[in-house]
Amino acid sequence: MAYTQTITEANTYFSTSNHIRSYDWTQYTTAERTAGLAQAQRELETYLNRDLYDPASDDRYRDDYAHFEQTLFILDETVRTRGSETGAELVETVDTEQRDKYYGVTISPMAQRYFAMTRRKWVRG
Repeated sequence: MAYTQTITEANTYFSTSNHIRSYDWTQYTTAERTAGLAQAQRELETYLNRDLYDPASDDRYRDDYAHFEQTLFILDETVRTRGSETGAELVETVDTEQRDKYYGVTISPMAQRYFAMTRRKWVRG
């Protein structure tokens, strides 16, 4: 079963003594932050094709930090693009870059760091 972070844990992560963007976090309502946490978890688990790890059971992974960063990223993007959504489009692809292009799944840069993701391509010359 997936590990779910709470709003209390997110508020602690984004506290003024812990995060430079604490002010940005507090500008969202509790309902928006709670919805953002749920949305971020769905997006990350779908993108990673696995459940988020509980940091208490496996401290090699910081899925909780990635989850919080993705939540703030989603909230920021929602405010920026509110009302500009387009209709659904069905696309079949296995290329992750193509999937991102069509489905709009974007993982925040900070979340990528916590997952140790890279976006490098090897090109033979």
